[in-house]
Amino acid sequence: MKLTKEQKAELIEKLGHPYGCVTLMCDGYRIFLRVERASQLAYRVVTYVNGEWKGVWCSGIDSHPEQKFLNRKETPLAKPSEKAKMEKILGKRAVAKDPWFTKKIVTFDLSWASGKTAINHLVKVCDSIEILADEAAS
Repeated sequence: MKLTKEQKAELIEKLGHPYGCVTLMCDGYRIFLRVERASQLAYRVVTYVNGEWKGVWCSGIDSHPEQKFLNRKETPLAKPSEKAKMEKILGKRAVAKDPWFTKKIVTFDLSWASGKTAINHLVKVCDSIEILADEAAS
């Protein structure tokens, strides 16, 4: 079952203030989204899968089914300025073939900048999403 626009707006509203929380059942996993303090003046939405998060999920080396609920980040090994400089020296073909300039490091972040980005990601990657009541979340 997919979320309606009204349900999405309600979930985003709940995650729009400090310490707001939402519990969802996504593809058989219990997803708990909670707004937590990230720094002195910043809050982020943290994702818990089945009530926990593990550091091994953050590494892009191994594949885990829980990673689909997390924030995927790709970082190139070489800076774009370094790549452009080497394209001038070696040529575009040589740089395109070199794995140093084409490889990216993949990591997964447990947090999101806002509730809207977290909810939109879950809607995009999950086949079924069900909102759980607060009593079922405990």
